[in-house]
Formats: sequence, C-alpha cells, structure tokens
Amino acid sequence: MPPVDDLKTKGFQIFERLAAKAGIAPETCTCGAEWIKDDSNQRQIVQRYDGRDGASVVLKHVARPWDTDRFTAMLAAHQAACDALDGVPGYSVPQILAADPGQQAYLMRFAKGDTFLDLCRQREDHAPLLRRAGGWLAAFHGATLQGTHPFQPRFMVNHLHRLVARVESGARRINGKQRFAAYVGRIADYAPQAQGHAGQIAAKHGDLNGYNLVMAPDETAAFDFSATTPSPVGYDIARLLQSYTQMVGDLDALPKGHSVPPAAWDAFFEGYTLVPPDDPTVHFLTRVQILTDWNRIQEHGSIANVMRFERIKKIARQAFA
Repeated sequence: MPPVDDLKTKGFQIFERLAAKAGIAPETCTCGAEWIKDDSNQRQIVQRYDGRDGASVVLKHVARPWDTDRFTAMLAAHQAACDALDGVPGYSVPQILAADPGQQAYLMRFAKGDTFLDLCRQREDHAPLLRRAGGWLAAFHGATLQGTHPFQPRFMVNHLHRLVARVESGARRINGKQRFAAYVGRIADYAPQAQGHAGQIAAKHGDLNGYNLVMAPDETAAFDFSATTPSPVGYDIARLLQSYTQMVGDLDALPKGHSVPPAAWDAFFEGYTLVPPDDPTVHFLTRVQILTDWNRIQEHGSIANVMRFERIKKIARQAFA
C-alpha cells in the first residue's frame, strides 16, 4: 500500500491545478486541516485550504475505489442539490468551484460550522439540532419532490435474506452472524404496514450521516452526496436518524419496539414535515438501516468501530423486541 505522504502530495498537486482553474492563486493558500481514510475499501483525502483573504475551500480526492463514471454521477448529484437549494434561506450545499472527474477530485467552497454529531457531543439538549437536521432534509427533499409511489419492501427483505445466505455459505463474514440472521428473519414482520404505502419520492443524498451535515449559527449545509436516482425519502431519514442514534443517542432512553429514542424522533419530525412521524416506510427502513450498518462493521476494526457495534447490537435488541 502506498504511503500516506504520497496521498498528501497528490492532493496538493491536484489542488494547485483545480485552484488555478477556479481562479484562485494556489500560492496564497495554506492547508489548514486534512482528513485521510486509507483502508482496503477506501483511500481518499479531504483537505481544507485557507486563503489570505480569509476564504477557505475544500479539496476531495478519491484514490480508491476507482470508478470515474460513478464519481461523475456523484458530482452531478452534488451540483443538482446545490442548484435545488440555491436561494433557500438557511439551507445549502457548498458550491463546486472546479472538478477533475479523471482524477476523481473536486474543489468546493468551505461550509463553516461544526458537524451535526460534534454539536450533539457538545450539548445536552439535542432537540434543536435534530429539528435543524430535519429542516435541512425537508428543504432538500421538498425542492426535488417527484410525487408518490407505492412502496415495495420486498426488495430490501430479499436483499437482506440474500446477504444471510452469503454469510451461511461462507462467502461473507459478519460479526454476530447468528443474531444478525435472526433479526433478518424478523424484518419481514415490519413489511406489511409499509407494503403499498404511497411514499414521497425525491432526490436522495445517499450518505446523510451526521458528519456530512454541518451547522453554523445561521446556516445548515450538507455534502458528500452518493446517490444519483430519486428514491423514497425514508432512506435518507433512516440513514441520518441511525447515524445519530448509533453515535450519540441516549440508548438508556430507547424503549422496546423503538429504533430511535422517542424524544429524538419527535424533535427530528418537528423539522421534517414532508411525511409524518408515523410513516410506515420510515419505520421499516430505519430497521433495515440498523441491519445495513451491522453488515458494514468490519470484523477487525478500530476501537471506535467496536464501540459502535456494541451500540448497534443494543439498538437492534430494542428495535426488534
């Protein structure tokens, strides 16, 4: 595996080219912060460059996985979301200033503020933050609504059963595979309520975890879009609410039969008004998201992953009780 320093060097070289393309003199900028992910599945770098004029920009370069068609589609999804929220007070998507799909890299404006999850860790009362998160997602979905469509839960049920079959055959390894299979066996119990429900369809963020949502006093912004096709709005809702619950939610306040602490659920839906809090597709997809995240936890991960896995198991016990 190439050393991390090579990734930093490549990032700076790409920044110089994209900054010049965006009309920014690269020599007037310094790297103020950077974040690197380097494992068997992903190799990428995100760098914040601060200009002498006080303005900052962010470079993202993805070295792995290499799929320029997919990367180009994700850039298009980001730009479409930026256009959709253009002029919407308080909610935004950072503007892309320059891009090089051939290098899987782009330069965007820096979104000031702290991530949703970091703010939750700093405060005891999460309700105002959850309302703001719901407000941003409602603005994004509301600006890209494409009507309703009968929901078909069998696709996710079948997908999870195929995953269990791969585990049982040895083709896939999952921590706690017996308990995981038992919960998958129960997911169909929650499908009838969602079957055929006329759910709202809109553009999909695709990876709306709590680190991809940034809040400043007067602005909430999101980035790192990964979806390219419209979908039921419940997918983004489930992703965000499970990210919150797994990382910072009060699990002592999680009753049996619930996948998210009730107070957090209610606060989010005070901000998100496109579907009601009892929407059956959201309840179904939130349980699907628990199992999806369980599947993604690596067998030999970091201490943070181990701790998150313990929380996922507790959430699953309550949600499927």
